[in-house]
Amino acid sequence: MSLTDKEYHNLTISISKAVSNHEMPIKVKHVRASIIGTFHSKGGHAFWAIAIRQPIQENRIVAWKFCHLLHKILREGHPLCCQHSMRHRGMLIEAGKLWGHLNDGYGICIKHYTKLLVTKLEFHDRNPRIPGSLALKPGELERIGEGDINFYFQLAVEIFDYLDDIVALQATIFNSITTFCVSSMTSAGQCRLAPLIPCVQDSNPLYDFVVRIMFKLHANLPSDLLTGHRERFRTLFHQLKSFYNQSRNLQYFVNLITVPKLPDAPPNFEQQSDLGNYQAPVIVMPDSDPADNDTESVVSDSLIDTTEAAPPIPELPHHHNNHHQQSAAPQTPAPQLLELERLLRERDDLIRHLQMEIERLSNYVKSLTIEQRDVQHRLEDQIAQLNSHLAQAQGELSTLRIQKEELELRAQTAPTLEQKAQAEEERAKASEEKFQKLKTMYTQIRDEHVKLLRQHGEVSKQLAASSKAASDATKAKEEVRIQLDELHQQQAVVQEQLQQSSSESRREQEQVAEELRQVSERYETLRSKYEEMEANRQAEIAELRISLERVQGELGTFQSDREVLQAEKGALESSLGEVQSEREQLNRQYEEVLAKMEALNLKTEEYTKEEASLQQSVQEKSQQAQELVDKLDRLQRDYESLQQQHADLEAAKAAQEQEFNRIHEEDLLKLDSLQGELSEKVTTLSAEKDNLFAVKEDTVQQLLLLQTESTQRTADFDSLEKDLKNVIEQKDHELEELRSRYIEMEEKYQSLDANMDRLLAEKGAIESDLQDLLHQQEEMDARYQTALGTIRNLENSLADAKITGESALRALLEACIKSSEKLTLRAISENEMPGAGGTPTYFLMIAEELQDVLSKLTIVHDNYLKDNSTNVESLARKVIIGAHLLASAHVQGMSICNRSANIECGERIAEEVKQLGGSIASLFQSLQKTSESDAVGEKIIDLKDKLQAVTDMIGDLSKQTDGTENLGDLVENELSSMDKAIEEAAAQIEEMLSKSRASDSGIKLEVNEKILDACTNLMQA
Repeated sequence: MSLTDKEYHNLTISISKAVSNHEMPIKVKHVRASIIGTFHSKGGHAFWAIAIRQPIQENRIVAWKFCHLLHKILREGHPLCCQHSMRHRGMLIEAGKLWGHLNDGYGICIKHYTKLLVTKLEFHDRNPRIPGSLALKPGELERIGEGDINFYFQLAVEIFDYLDDIVALQATIFNSITTFCVSSMTSAGQCRLAPLIPCVQDSNPLYDFVVRIMFKLHANLPSDLLTGHRERFRTLFHQLKSFYNQSRNLQYFVNLITVPKLPDAPPNFEQQSDLGNYQAPVIVMPDSDPADNDTESVVSDSLIDTTEAAPPIPELPHHHNNHHQQSAAPQTPAPQLLELERLLRERDDLIRHLQMEIERLSNYVKSLTIEQRDVQHRLEDQIAQLNSHLAQAQGELSTLRIQKEELELRAQTAPTLEQKAQAEEERAKASEEKFQKLKTMYTQIRDEHVKLLRQHGEVSKQLAASSKAASDATKAKEEVRIQLDELHQQQAVVQEQLQQSSSESRREQEQVAEELRQVSERYETLRSKYEEMEANRQAEIAELRISLERVQGELGTFQSDREVLQAEKGALESSLGEVQSEREQLNRQYEEVLAKMEALNLKTEEYTKEEASLQQSVQEKSQQAQELVDKLDRLQRDYESLQQQHADLEAAKAAQEQEFNRIHEEDLLKLDSLQGELSEKVTTLSAEKDNLFAVKEDTVQQLLLLQTESTQRTADFDSLEKDLKNVIEQKDHELEELRSRYIEMEEKYQSLDANMDRLLAEKGAIESDLQDLLHQQEEMDARYQTALGTIRNLENSLADAKITGESALRALLEACIKSSEKLTLRAISENEMPGAGGTPTYFLMIAEELQDVLSKLTIVHDNYLKDNSTNVESLARKVIIGAHLLASAHVQGMSICNRSANIECGERIAEEVKQLGGSIASLFQSLQKTSESDAVGEKIIDLKDKLQAVTDMIGDLSKQTDGTENLGDLVENELSSMDKAIEEAAAQIEEMLSKSRASDSGIKLEVNEKILDACTNLMQA
């Protein structure tokens, strides 16, 4: 759609403020307004129409901000902005070349930025399925490539070129910041750094695209073939990483954008497993305030989504408890639902038809507006060009006039100069005669100074050639006078010093002669220049006259063309008004259709949403209950397995205790046996000692051996005792460990018991919730049945309303017939009195009846408004009678004016009758428009006042006349005017019918159509 004048003006202001010449970043609100303007205009034509008028080539700040604004428009504006901007690539290239010669920091930056914008436009032109924001859904890149490996190969090269331009721009900006020592927290620094934000937003998805494309290329092509791609990617990877690190350290970007982080090393494309570990870098932009979101949410291509069909009414399943399966019986759709679906389909068809018609009319109006605006721009340019030519011609004419006056003044002063020059020549001749007498005396001196005289002559020629006094006659006069005075002085000096210095006298004589010669040459030069100037002046005056006549002829042609264009503009404006009225009528019909379907659609959507949400919640609860039951079963199995493990541990513990007791008893038995053996051996030794005491020397050796054996046995016993103690300690430690494990198992068992109790409680709560949901489902079934009953009642009331409307229509038709019958009988009775028409008495009778009808019309109209437009019968009757009487009164009044003998009084009455006719037309216009219903009473009162004024004037006239006018002609005029009034009333009724179709709907529309059709047929009959 096209922009209105107000929207176009606001867009112009926003763009002008965005690209102002102040060295500060662009304000977000101006960028947002420009972006919204592209959506309102459905493209970038309006933006470029305003942008090309900005001083981009005169101010470097404006050019820099324009590049930033255009980048934002291409990213976030209407999808057609990239396509519409392609035709302006040449302007961007020329601007970059122009500012590229400037070395103040902005020039090189503008050059690189324009190159980046041209690359972006060409990239989107070659790849139209990639949007300007470079935001693609998952898998959309594969759908764009369609598995063509050649396409991916070429796309990778284009993305590399795109990233090269971004890297070059950011490097230039940072170099400018560093070179000119600009801080990022000042307005100048922020103005230079602000475009880096869209550069980061562009480079991030481009990096993601190229990584995925490189993996796909390496999966389908040999590695050697992609060596160049890998080298370019590696270089760009390090450059982008450096760019992101530099941007992340800027304080200015902290609250504006979260710059992504790249990995330490580039991906290894030769290993496809790295693709699974790859994570796309993410940019985080801060959320805008709610006001901004609300403003931007208004921007949409369509207000209503009419492509979506009406949602079906889902069937409600019957839910049972956990021990039964769910079952659902399909319900047979009611006839009301079928009728509702049919109405919805008709509504969708009507909406689609209206949308197509609105789109067609919008395109037509848009084309007309664009053509009109182009014509207007061309006319304005031609007017400005002609005005500049006219001003230039006037300036040249004034300059020539001044030159003419100067030349005339010089021509007047030239004769006096000539006389003075002749007088000076005579004086010079006299002086020369005196010098001739002295010539013979200085012959020898002249020969000695020949060389000096030649040099002096050359210098004099150079001075004469470089003289600038040739164009100024006054200056020449003064120079001649001064030279003559000097000549007299020099002559006197020569005469006085003649005897003293012959060389000086000769030099002075030569100087005087040379000066006289110079004066003569200057005079001749002045005369020749004056003649040349006079000839040039005459030629220039002739050329100016010719050019002036040509300009006047072009001006006349332009004025005639301008009048023709103005006429065409008026015709276009009238056609535009008709198109706009048709569009408004279609919009009203569209709103009526929406209002008509809103009531039925609202209840259907409510029931659908409630049933869907109920069904979803029941399914979710059922799933949760099933999950809890499964979880409970798993916990029960875990509990049983833990009990089995506990029993196994108890059995192992008992077996270990039995084994320990057995080993301990065996050790005790061994110890007892050793002690018994030891005691027996001691007893034996004692007996042997007693028996062999006598043979001590023989048994000493045996005794020593026995002592040694006893000592060894004692050591063995001690070691055995220590081993037994170690075994006992180890068993005690194992026993403690078993006891601790037993305690832990007891604690786990208790926690499992607690969890089981909690799960049982949750299960009970879920079962209760399920019962509540089943109860709610039953309530919803009851509400659904109630809604069906309400729909049936509405259908019955609709049928009753149709019957009532038909009866009201019949009553209104009868009222119209009765009113027409009354008017017909009145006309017949008036025809029986042919002499009464056109007389003041007849007019006064009509006026008196008309006053009464207008008073009743006021009352009936007030009742019509109070009853919400239901009492149409009385209003139609009074309107028809009133229209007939008003037409009769107007015709009779004009007839009386034309037949009046008093011309002055007749003219006054004619003026009043014309004003009465205007009030009549205004009254019927107010009756037709529902928006002016409140003003009907005031207009009836005004009409009555004007009717009374006409009545008084005709009454005064009737007193002055004798009433001998020709009544037959007046009756004929009255009948013809009555026919004309009836035709006008029929046309007005047709107009009321069209407006009623545009503003009313349903039964009211049918009733009004039948009423107005009946009235029209009666009036035409």
